[in-house]
Amino acid sequence: MNSKHTGPSSYTAKADVTSLDQDLQELRRSKFSRESIDEISQWIFGAVLKEPIPSDLLPALKDSTALCRLANALHEADAPNSGPLIKFKESRMPFVQMEQISQFLSFARQYGVPEDELFQTVDLYEEKDPATVYQALKSLSRYANKKHPHQFPVIGPQIATKRPRPPKAAKPKHLQSSGWSTLEYGYIKGANQSSEGVVFGQKRDITH
Repeated sequence: MNSKHTGPSSYTAKADVTSLDQDLQELRRSKFSRESIDEISQWIFGAVLKEPIPSDLLPALKDSTALCRLANALHEADAPNSGPLIKFKESRMPFVQMEQISQFLSFARQYGVPEDELFQTVDLYEEKDPATVYQALKSLSRYANKKHPHQFPVIGPQIATKRPRPPKAAKPKHLQSSGWSTLEYGYIKGANQSSEGVVFGQKRDITH
């Protein structure tokens, strides 16, 4: 008689779970439709660079040259005739492309894009998190529009400007002393529990 195998099963079921990072990436990716990505591509290549618009955005940005041209165009608007800010070259070498992506990120940081809205080089180069790339470019468009509203359109809402707080009404003259105001804090001329005939636990004599 053949004995049945009673040991632990050789099959281990894998839990159907995702990491928090994967969940966040998927949430960010869901915010960018095909139309949203095309709008970003239109802003970079059509509105700023005045170049033909590529059919696929990420591959068009991966070699870094379009990002460098974008940074130089925005810099030129800030400082006309100052020459290119980023000196770049076309190269198939990964380390050259990644270094030039890093230079673009340094420019975007100095341009005003908040750190939490920037992407990491691998997010673009290895397409680790495309949504962060899209978000950074949208944010860049807002800062470009804020600096040069007639030259660069904006993707999405503009940067909100803080409104000054309305002036406070002046205090009445009798309250404008630099010292502590008894009238403001409810001073009742020395009245206390004893003078008012109030004793906790007993009835108050209202005839006084």
